Amino acid sequence: MRFGSRVLMGFLSAVEVDNELHIQELSVGQHFQGQGTDRKLLFTAVAHARDRALYGLTLTTFRDLPWNEPFYQRLGFETLSPAQLGPRLATVLND
Repeated sequence: MRFGSRVLMGFLSAVEVDNELHIQELSVGQHFQGQGTDRKLLFTAVAHARDRALYGLTLTTFRDLPWNEPFYQRLGFETLSPAQLGPRLATVLND
């Protein structure tokens, strides 16, 4: 996406729910992938959650894409078992 002569590198969309920050979407333009843009966006969300003294940060992702889960795990995210899901995340996953 272009804005004048500028190119959008990527974006992260998140909402605060139940004292947690939930990442709804993270997207990085193909040209900028592999340059750390995704990590910078995620670390900014983590810093925002900490600044707001939120209890945690959550996200959901596609497990059938082989790079998704390992990427988030390298950044400190944990894959929850169905028993660990609260009602909010269970609803997000079932929608």
